[in-house]
Amino acid sequence: MRKLAIRLCLIMVLVWAGAFFFVKTHHDSVAVQLGAVADQLEIPQGWTVVSQHVERERFICFNNKSCPTLSRTWQADRVLEAEDVLRLAEASGWEFELEGTCERGPESIGLSSVCSALATYEGHQIQLSVDSLEAGAPSLIRLQLKALGTEEATK
Repeated sequence: MRKLAIRLCLIMVLVWAGAFFFVKTHHDSVAVQLGAVADQLEIPQGWTVVSQHVERERFICFNNKSCPTLSRTWQADRVLEAEDVLRLAEASGWEFELEGTCERGPESIGLSSVCSALATYEGHQIQLSVDSLEAGAPSLIRLQLKALGTEEATK
């Protein structure tokens, strides 16, 4: 009876370890795929990477923090205009709908979102957001990339 219990415990550990490595390998491949799509955005020289974050796929993804997602932020070398954002999108092969003028309003205080662009590309939702720290300061541009589920991708 004791040998049977030990064998069952070993089998359970092996099955759990196998499932863990299978899921981890799948999740890592999804993160690599997101990175490959994000790398299509050709960033001009002189821009500084401010941050990068990858939220890996999980068994449970909450609505306010969907996964898998990738986020990258750069500080541009100047104030960006709407044409600059559209040029970035065109060079990447993505077709964006631009919202906003990319111009900071005179009443804006602190960090302000001045425009954003949204696209869908090969089962991914892509958003570029341009923020202004203060009048005349170089813009921050943030790329957010989200893998769409099968039912979201068909919409």
